[in-house]
Amino acid sequence: MGHEPDLAGAFKEMVGKYNIDVELVDILLDKSNLEFKRDSKAKVVLKGNTVIVKEFYPMNLMQKLSLQAENVINWEQLVDSIMIDYNYNGETLNPQIIDIPDKNELVKGKYEIPASHGRIKIKITDLLSESLEIEVK
Repeated sequence: MGHEPDLAGAFKEMVGKYNIDVELVDILLDKSNLEFKRDSKAKVVLKGNTVIVKEFYPMNLMQKLSLQAENVINWEQLVDSIMIDYNYNGETLNPQIIDIPDKNELVKGKYEIPASHGRIKIKITDLLSESLEIEVK
């Protein structure tokens, strides 16, 4: 109804020799399995020489758990790891701080960095292994 009936065939013909599995979903008719990917959100601040993660909302994980952002009491429970590069070169993340908590522990959320730091980039990975990378200014 919402797409051309020959769309899958035309796509397969376009890609030629490559074997690509195609599944078309009509979002107007089949809304039961429809999930939109959403980017994670975080609030990270630099106070003096301390990087502080104040909030983290992994939207895809929260969607799977049916959580709303205002109902997240302890964001640390949703985090698998935090990595911080305090001398980020603009291309490659080389973390000097890696926070991967042991079982039954949570990430710290506050990290001391040297006063001589450069650009700061932080990578927060949620329990679904989806990551958010942001520069802290």
